[in-house]
Amino acid sequence: MNDTSLSEARVEDRALIAAVMHRYCTMAKEQADFAGMAVLYTDDATIRFPDGLEVGPHEMAKVVKGSEPTMIQHHATTMDIEFVGADEADVRTMYIAITDEAAPDHWGRWEDHFVRRPDGRWLISDRSIVVTGAAPGGWLARQYGS
Repeated sequence: MNDTSLSEARVEDRALIAAVMHRYCTMAKEQADFAGMAVLYTDDATIRFPDGLEVGPHEMAKVVKGSEPTMIQHHATTMDIEFVGADEADVRTMYIAITDEAAPDHWGRWEDHFVRRPDGRWLISDRSIVVTGAAPGGWLARQYGS
């Protein structure tokens, strides 16, 4: 049975998971700190991009295809955390990305599976990036087509 409770222990777990998501948002920007972002994932994590590309946490730079926007910000909005085990959680986070080319540029949700490591850290072990909309002529549309 999935746990959506707000017990004291789960409140702390939720805060730790949310902190990972907010850290990701601050690092997923122009001239992104891909090495810093990689430590938010397990070493064997899979990240799936909307175009079908699947990469590990140390290969995320492939997504920009050598053409980063001059400015990009990711804003996490609604986050739903559902514990599927003592040390596992499925997390769905809605996001909006703003670039110098469009505001908003693209939006959607991150579908993540988190695991708690033996040291207590929560890390992303699996991510699917779902884009539900993109501005025509924005960075995402230019990079991946409309």
